[in-house]
Amino acid sequence: MNLWRRILTATVIIGISTGNSMAARDCTNPTYRHNNPDECSMFFGGGVALIGTSTIAASAVALVGLSLGGGGGSAHDSTPNATYVQPTRSIYNYVGGDIDAAHLAGIRQEMAYQRNLDQYNTIRLAWSLARGFTGRGTEIAVLDAGPDTWHGKTVASFASGAVAPNATVREYKITDANMDFIPFSEIGDVIARASTADVYNASWSVEMRATQLKSRHQLMQLTDANFVNQISDAATQRDAIFVWAAGNDGSSQSSALSALPVVMPELDGHFINVVAYDDATGALADYSNACGITMNWCITAPGTLSTGKTIAAGTSFAAPIVSAAIAVLREAFPYMAASQITSLLFETARDLGADGVDPIYGHGMLDLERATRPVGAELIPLDNGATQPLSSARASGQIAHKIKSANPKFAFVDAYGRAFNADLGKNISVQNPSIGWRHLRSNNIAAFRTGNIEFGLREMDILPTDGALGTNNRNLISFIGTTNTWNWNNIELFQTSTIGFARAQTNENSLMTATSDITTASVAFGANIGEFTFAAAIPDTVIGGNMTLRLPTGRAAGGEIIFNDYTIDLVARPSVEFTGKYKFLTVGFVDNPYGTDELFVVGKWKLEF
Repeated sequence: MNLWRRILTATVIIGISTGNSMAARDCTNPTYRHNNPDECSMFFGGGVALIGTSTIAASAVALVGLSLGGGGGSAHDSTPNATYVQPTRSIYNYVGGDIDAAHLAGIRQEMAYQRNLDQYNTIRLAWSLARGFTGRGTEIAVLDAGPDTWHGKTVASFASGAVAPNATVREYKITDANMDFIPFSEIGDVIARASTADVYNASWSVEMRATQLKSRHQLMQLTDANFVNQISDAATQRDAIFVWAAGNDGSSQSSALSALPVVMPELDGHFINVVAYDDATGALADYSNACGITMNWCITAPGTLSTGKTIAAGTSFAAPIVSAAIAVLREAFPYMAASQITSLLFETARDLGADGVDPIYGHGMLDLERATRPVGAELIPLDNGATQPLSSARASGQIAHKIKSANPKFAFVDAYGRAFNADLGKNISVQNPSIGWRHLRSNNIAAFRTGNIEFGLREMDILPTDGALGTNNRNLISFIGTTNTWNWNNIELFQTSTIGFARAQTNENSLMTATSDITTASVAFGANIGEFTFAAAIPDTVIGGNMTLRLPTGRAAGGEIIFNDYTIDLVARPSVEFTGKYKFLTVGFVDNPYGTDELFVVGKWKLEF
């Protein structure tokens, strides 16, 4: 046990540089280092910056719990309220396409951003700020040396700072008056007291390597059962996330505490290990431990940052950047579970080093631009629980125009179920009726003629029959019409007109939930001159009727999809068709006011044997 106590020595992972003021120190003096642990975490020797670790305790004291304290603390009610959450703006065509360049430039000019411009550009912070996410309504628990120490104060400042300036950061002191770590049993009690935290930041480490941690029993023996149980309860009962600094030993393996998920499988999805990136070298900081065996729950973030007065270098300061990023996502998407948030951060991280997840950088660099825009398939949620691909929304030009004119509020969800605003009108694929195809084949199902009156059934392709705006049948029209002719010399003039009635049957997997009775009309005028025919016509068009769309508009904090009903008037400006025919050949042009104009040439002939 004494051996393990010597190995499991908790150390604060810090480093500071204060320029010329260092000349007044004597960090090579053991007594001075003992009395000034924060100041001597980094000192210059021979012109080379030496990054070290400063033991919080007055001497190297093993922080093994001396007793199995009861701990506990009451867990907060994790049931989300029904507060409406406005979905974020969606991104199309190019990265960050929803953000104005001038807006980004303005954010980058702010003092807090300028202080660490390169580092914040590395994690693409400007985009999450431009999208309005600042960590509001979230809570970060900083388990550290407290606000009266440089390390505790600095870690807490980065936990909110420029990344999540509106997050609530609560500092929990885990050292005593002599700057010794309190026993692990008491650290467990601190975790229990911080029961409202969304994320716990631990910017401290142990000398023991991740590869040396073999079992839960071993962990309890080396720390304390209450410490282990309180971490477990925070994750499983309160859906919290733990962010741990990897350590500053320049090792290929992280600290043993960064490997807690190895022996605590319930932390899967609730734990992130953080290694430090040096923007000056474009690589893992030379002081930082690598991810090692923790690579599947490890991410990279800048670790050398300015406080405005000093330079802080260490994985201690990379960790709160990630904690703040979690706060940003908690604010933006409060219905996301912890496992979804960690998965999202890992999936959207920019790859560094070897392709894919690797033992140096883990999943790669934290990327707040990617993390706050849609990821994966873009889906339309329906009120029956099903989904339709956003790309499946198809309609005629007339209907697409009417929907666009109504400008209904609409949201789609990504692969993580996150709601994003969209313009439904811009996301409808316009499919104009193919007039040329109609000339090639008759669209009458049944027709009867008596004198100059014709009636029957025919297909109507004004409403789609599949996809997110589909109906459940062939959209048949009952029609009645008249044909009149007049002869003048060798010219036969003709006029045809029809009126039709229909009601579409809605599809259970459609945004369209109801339609009224639909009235259509068509009219044509033309002349037959010998073997030539010329005509101008208005094809079937809606002159009366509406449809009801039940559209998703966002998600509540509890995750419920919010739907609104919109009634869309289907009456719109019709298409106009001009045709010329000679024997078996027909040439035509269609002016579609809301879609693509159509030029067609069709031929019909009969083979006899």
